[in-house]
Amino acid sequence: MNAPTANLKAAAGRPLYVDLDRTLTVADVSLENWLNFAKQGIASALLLCWWLLRGRAFAKSMVARRVRLDPASLPYREAVLEIVRTARAEGRRVVLASGSHHRHVARVARHLGLFDGAVGSMARRNLKGRRKLAWINRDAGGPFDYIGDSRADRPIWSAAHQGLTVGHDPRQANVQSLPCPRVPPWRALLKAMRPHQWAKNVLIGVPMATSGLWLEPLAILRCGLGFLLLSLAASGVYLINDLLDIEADRAHRVKFSRPIASGALPIPLALGFGAGLLGLPIVVALLAMGLGFAAVLGTYLVVTTAYSLRLKQVMSLDVIVLACLYTVRIFAGGVAVGVPVSSWLLTFAVFFFLSLAFLKRYAELAATAQAPDRLLNGRGYVGSDIDIVMMSGVASGMVSILVLALFINGASPVYQGGTPELLWGLCLVLLYWLSRIWMMARRGQVSGDPIAFAITDPRSIVLGGISLAIVLAAQRLSLGI
Repeated sequence: MNAPTANLKAAAGRPLYVDLDRTLTVADVSLENWLNFAKQGIASALLLCWWLLRGRAFAKSMVARRVRLDPASLPYREAVLEIVRTARAEGRRVVLASGSHHRHVARVARHLGLFDGAVGSMARRNLKGRRKLAWINRDAGGPFDYIGDSRADRPIWSAAHQGLTVGHDPRQANVQSLPCPRVPPWRALLKAMRPHQWAKNVLIGVPMATSGLWLEPLAILRCGLGFLLLSLAASGVYLINDLLDIEADRAHRVKFSRPIASGALPIPLALGFGAGLLGLPIVVALLAMGLGFAAVLGTYLVVTTAYSLRLKQVMSLDVIVLACLYTVRIFAGGVAVGVPVSSWLLTFAVFFFLSLAFLKRYAELAATAQAPDRLLNGRGYVGSDIDIVMMSGVASGMVSILVLALFINGASPVYQGGTPELLWGLCLVLLYWLSRIWMMARRGQVSGDPIAFAITDPRSIVLGGISLAIVLAAQRLSLGI
């Protein structure tokens, strides 16, 4: 048994008061409920801002009336729960005391069934810091113990007989740190930015490669800067998207471990970096890349944000938007290096990435074992849609290969000095890869994002290298076929 638990066991019947946000749970209940309310629309977001101007306690109260908390979905600290169970077994009175609204605090207490009482903020009382201490002094009527996590808890620890902290260290003799597994914020932030997803933005180099500019230093420099700006902007979108998807991610068998959903990354930090990464790339693009690229990047961010806020919940439209977002990356590459993008290439990209977008939804439906008539959490699909999703995805992939074949049939003027007939090999490679990845998804071997799967799958990497070699050979190699 660790030392903090042993000390609290010798508490001689003193009441124990436990904080909720970032203490009993890794999450911040108030902030999460504000986000859940704000994401309902612009009117809700503006209304929340108005309530906050009238005070945090008032905002908590108004949101609590409109957003229902699901205590079963919260990530609890097992070490704190164990201390609470031990205190109850000793016959001590245990109270959940939090700055979150009383309605939410009471719901958590009822769900856990481990507390003798629960108290939280009301419309005219933000139960935090010295106000919480005043309430505890009246309720305890004598010595008490307290478990908290933040600087605001310092007055309470000073007055407590014994204290525990799971976050901020007040450096007080009567307060001990409870050993809890913690991920450094910078590491959680980096993981939430999903740098592995930046591989998708390699698509920005497709126009440079297909136009033969892949050896031009200026084109490489502009393409590289465009890749970096697009990647940073995409990371900002990922952060905002994860903030809006906390509940859905916690209900997912894989996504529940994401830094924001698991509570490893605090909401204020994620929100600040998310907003910064949405704005900074636009400014740099305008100054270094020109108005055209900045406009494309801005359009990408607007559409992606709309997708995160609403469009991802609309059946079929969500996958179409995803396919277009992939295609925009290719168009951005053309703007970056100053070459027009073929309508053939854009058409192929739309259908190809539509297939992968359907595959992503198929994997989500298969992973959750959704009931036939029940909506997938945060999406517009029910369990019985899974077969239609699969058929639509396979069909879209085959159409993309047909578009490529039609392009190859008339590609001779575009590939003067080369051998466009070699591109038929590209059709065979893509036909094999699409068939394989869909069959693997059917077997449950592809979970989540198919692009993320492809960049870690050895066979997909080899096929990607073969495809690039075929394109370059078709441009440069004259076989006189």
